[in-house]
Amino acid sequence: MALIRSMRRSRVAFFSVVTALAATAALVLINVLADRFHLRFDATSTGSQRLADRTQQLLSHLDKRHEIVIAADMAATDRRAKERLTDVLEEFRRKSDQIDYTILDTGSASGVRGYKDLLKRLVARESTLLDQQVSAIDLHLGGFASLSGYLNDTISPRLLEIESQIPAATDAGKANRDYFTQAAATARVAAKDLTAAATKAGELLKFKIEDTAIPQTTQAAGAMADALSPTVEQLGVLAKELRRFADVRDNDGPAADAAKALLPDIAQRRDQAAVVLDSLRKLRRPDILRIVDALRTGNAAIVIGPPDTGLCALDLSALLPSGAWLDANSAVKADQGRRVEELLATALSSIRNPNHPIVVLMHAEAREFFDEVPIITLLKQRLDFRGIDVVEWAVLLRQEPPKLTGLDPDRKRPVIFAAMSPDSTAPSQGKGQPTGIQRAEKLAAVLDKLAGEGRGLIVSLNPSIAPTYGEPDPFSKVLARFSLASESGRPLLREQSTGGTRTVETDAVLQADEDSKNALAAAVRGLPTFLSWPIALFERRLPEDPARVDLAPILQIAAGPNVWLESQWLRLAQTPREQRGLLPDAPRFDDGRDSRWPNGTEMGNAVQRWTIAYAAERTVVGSPPQRMLVVGSNGWFFDGVVGRQAVADGRRVAAYPGNLELFENAVYWLANQDDLIAQSPVAKAAPMIVPINEAAANRLRLALIVGLPILALLAGVLVRVIRG
Repeated sequence: MALIRSMRRSRVAFFSVVTALAATAALVLINVLADRFHLRFDATSTGSQRLADRTQQLLSHLDKRHEIVIAADMAATDRRAKERLTDVLEEFRRKSDQIDYTILDTGSASGVRGYKDLLKRLVARESTLLDQQVSAIDLHLGGFASLSGYLNDTISPRLLEIESQIPAATDAGKANRDYFTQAAATARVAAKDLTAAATKAGELLKFKIEDTAIPQTTQAAGAMADALSPTVEQLGVLAKELRRFADVRDNDGPAADAAKALLPDIAQRRDQAAVVLDSLRKLRRPDILRIVDALRTGNAAIVIGPPDTGLCALDLSALLPSGAWLDANSAVKADQGRRVEELLATALSSIRNPNHPIVVLMHAEAREFFDEVPIITLLKQRLDFRGIDVVEWAVLLRQEPPKLTGLDPDRKRPVIFAAMSPDSTAPSQGKGQPTGIQRAEKLAAVLDKLAGEGRGLIVSLNPSIAPTYGEPDPFSKVLARFSLASESGRPLLREQSTGGTRTVETDAVLQADEDSKNALAAAVRGLPTFLSWPIALFERRLPEDPARVDLAPILQIAAGPNVWLESQWLRLAQTPREQRGLLPDAPRFDDGRDSRWPNGTEMGNAVQRWTIAYAAERTVVGSPPQRMLVVGSNGWFFDGVVGRQAVADGRRVAAYPGNLELFENAVYWLANQDDLIAQSPVAKAAPMIVPINEAAANRLRLALIVGLPILALLAGVLVRVIRG
């Protein structure tokens, strides 16, 4: 018996050891697999535990190493902010093996050492460029000293000498003497300014952070250019005045001879100085100097791209806000995570693609007003954050587009033109001023010209009175280039009855077309998009047009018995919104003038839709493709629409996130930067129920009706087999 018990204990011990070893091996294997393959499921309603589509798309396109460095005193950092930042950084690293991050605690000795090493590493990246620029500026400093001495020791005395040789007996003589006295004084002042600028530039070249030298070459060149620019201008004016003085017949004598003798030398010095000035202005700013303000504080957030790209500094307080800020703004963990993700993704995008688009926003108002009236403030803030500049163009004031040399000196940035349509029903604002329809005609003509030049366009339409009296809509010509036409003379209205009260709605909240394969539709899918006075668009292909036009619907309204194209809309449009419910004769469907169905008649159970927004791509053999987004509504990106908020889960979120998403992604699409088209992190701050399309709904119905009985039958068969 003892032998049996001993054998039993040995067997139990053996199996226990084997089980423990197997469990350990399984645990090790699971950890190895988890380290290689990252599979996570997000069950939150807002998707707070996964990166946005745009971020994932951006990370998937990274083909070179990028590093994110956060340097901060972690003891003084709010724990919630730190945890959320770390979570997002970890998710970035999981999604791309080209992302790495480092957190330096500058409140510790090791963190300070790491920060110093970071500075040295960043300077070493651009040491060649910095050394070349320092050498060039040192050479120019020598030229500054020479020019300063020339102005003070040569020009000024010789001008005074000319002044002393001019007779003062006449008024002209007195005026000439006064001019040369003042010119001599101006030369001495310019000499002092050049010397002061040279001194300042020398100090900037000796700039250090900690014990690492970071010569401020761009600031040094800027200080020198600021002093040299007026000197070049003064020398040019002086040369003209000397020539004028020497050429005057009454000025024959020693003074005129002295002026003629001085003239070639001044002209030569002026040309030399102009060359130096041009060189200083064209000095390329090293990437490290773009972030020097962030580096000097000792606390910074830096995104470091590959050596052939650049660097980017982030707002550390936005990544790691204080606890007081989090409490005051009621920011929950998910919201702060999106904020962090948005900042990091935008920084990576700006490094990867430095040629951000420029949006020229066109209108036909009598004056420029963007800086005075806050009508597109939120749109500008959104685009500015992405590095996209917005420029205003009032076509009634300027025939040609605004000059963009200051924003794009190398002409590498794509330019997109977006048009805000005027109210065609508006009367003239004064004598000689155009009416609304005349302003619409002017804007449409400019748009048609831009379309003929192959420009990328965003066209927003307003209801038009032109079709009501038999004339074509002014924008029909530019739409025809892309095989499109509009029902601008008959906007879509919707009626509803609540409590026995009939109301007519001129607004619509739309979702993107579920069947569209276009990237723009995917970017706004599932996001409510608000449009006022929607206008139906439809295809009208011209048989004689040799171009190939691809059309993709973006936003649609389901047709039905309570939605129709209304021809008698003018009075409703001219009635203030808050008073429309009081109209005794609100528009009603008229079978003789209005339309309910896109195909002309109801087609049984077939689903018909009015298309309100199209993405169009026109291709002609031998030319690059041309793109246009047409939205049958105006003002859909104004502050009054995109600024509306709703409450979700106790938080205030954008009520219509699809509007800004559509505009931003349309800019990328028109700029042919398709890899940036996707929903941004802030797009889904609130949980959204995505509408299911008819095909998917039918499949789900079939699965429930047929699948459940089959599943029950198979379960019975399985039980029978098991029981024998």
